[in-house]
Amino acid sequence: FLQIFMHLEPGDLLQLARTSKDLRNVLMSKSSESIWRTARENIEPGLPRLPDDLSEPEYAHLLF
Repeated sequence: FLQIFMHLEPGDLLQLARTSKDLRNVLMSKSSESIWRTARENIEPGLPRLPDDLSEPEYAHLLF
């Protein structure tokens, strides 16, 4: 299901992460950073660049 996650937007990933501990563990792990990056890139016309002091999930939480 990780391939499905890459078609979502960051707000959707945040909602999924809040549904169960297992999904939260998967989505908040360092290995899921590329999923969050791809989700951010799915937003048109685009979002400002990721700040250096935030992780992808932290940035998504700030925006959504």
